Amino acid sequence: MASVSTSNISPSTLDVPEPAGIQRWATEQGILILAHSYQDGFIQECAHFVGDSLELARCAAEEEAEAICFAGVHFMAETAKLLNPKARVFVPDLEAGCSLATSCKGADLAAYQEHLKQKLGQRPVTVAYINCTAEVKALCDIICTSGNAREVVGSIPEDRPILFVPDMHLGGWLNEVTGREMILWNGACQVHELFSVDTLRDLQAQHSGSITISHPECPKPVRDASDHVLGTAGMLRLVKQHEDKTFLVGTEGNMIYRFEQEAPQNRYIPAPGASCACNLCPFMALNTPEKLWMSLQERGPEVMVPDELFESARASLMRMLAL
Repeated sequence: MASVSTSNISPSTLDVPEPAGIQRWATEQGILILAHSYQDGFIQECAHFVGDSLELARCAAEEEAEAICFAGVHFMAETAKLLNPKARVFVPDLEAGCSLATSCKGADLAAYQEHLKQKLGQRPVTVAYINCTAEVKALCDIICTSGNAREVVGSIPEDRPILFVPDMHLGGWLNEVTGREMILWNGACQVHELFSVDTLRDLQAQHSGSITISHPECPKPVRDASDHVLGTAGMLRLVKQHEDKTFLVGTEGNMIYRFEQEAPQNRYIPAPGASCACNLCPFMALNTPEKLWMSLQERGPEVMVPDELFESARASLMRMLAL
């Protein structure tokens, strides 16, 4: 499949190959395509590897790729660059951001850390959920994902105060399951915060015997109404262990595509939000097949991490991976 010039071409006018053709072409060009499980099914099929934030971070660190096309949101591509500094990392759409990442600015975090140091007499250990910018990662001691957050928090001595940023719901859940009293940043995922416990209860009544799984980014009432609270990798492991079950799924709706591919023996129903039938991330949706194909052709737009942030941000990620 020959390369095509995309200068002055709108992504919507491109003739996009089928996923297998895109993946094969990227392989021939030495480009590794990584896709988050919240991408739509077409983009997942194009990827060499699909996973959650932890799985994708490990893949970026371990693969010796000269170029990585990251189909996800901006902070994920930054993470890939931090973990594979020699690779050229690019994304289908630079505007694909994250409400959690924008809820915590570096300057605000630095000021709050200083405030807590004065108040507590010591600087708290700052744990950051991976859904944050490189600027925030550089100010933190260690990063976590929803899949390893309990282990990360458990690795910190109990006599040390902890500041957890930026997701208050994940942090609240961690306080519950670990018994810690971490100080929580006031941030939330706009997708998971939309889930409604009332509509979830209605759905549970309609599907007697179903199993409700929800992400720890969901508010506490939704978590409390669920049978299992798990990150996406944990959800995938769980559904693979069951046969002929109905799962009510409290996370981003595209995760169901992956369930259906890897555990088709079950039925999956998206838990509704308070005002919509499903929950899809508008930032993830900015990545389209057309933009992905153009991005591969142009090897851009490229994602960079400023030199002054690089080593500190990378160090906090490496501490996570060392666990």
